[in-house]
Amino acid sequence: MDLNSIKLTPQLTAELYANTLVETTFDTIPQLRPIRFLGDNQKHILIVTANASVAFLTDNELAFLTNILAACKLSIADVAIINKEQYAVADYTEVLDFLQSKTVLLFGVDPLAFGLPINFPYFQLQTFHLHTYLYAPKLEEIEQDKNIKAQLWTALKTLFGI
Repeated sequence: MDLNSIKLTPQLTAELYANTLVETTFDTIPQLRPIRFLGDNQKHILIVTANASVAFLTDNELAFLTNILAACKLSIADVAIINKEQYAVADYTEVLDFLQSKTVLLFGVDPLAFGLPINFPYFQLQTFHLHTYLYAPKLEEIEQDKNIKAQLWTALKTLFGI
């Protein structure tokens, strides 16, 4: 019998590593950290922005985003908006789990900066771990450029089946 074929039972493993590797009791159940967001999150659509000078969005960005959502037959009540600059996201899965998001729109937030292990270009719908992502420029940049608006609209029509 060689060393690679030795099988340890769970009880023997617990006895061997009683003070280092095996925790047999839990004092508390880990809780998800509450996340501040704008909107009611009724359709579990997460919108991530990055602006260090405001809590969520500027008034102009909010008005523009409201128009985008209305064109998609959505409202602020359907989404959750977080500002990455105001909320230090240690792990993107923490946000997705807390908000139960299935669709994520990244406006001016690079997928890698959000914590995703993948990168993809603007306006490409990307599915990863049962979530659909759309990465786009900042809202103020989109508002000022008709070509970018058209690209966003094409991606949103595909994403929401419009």
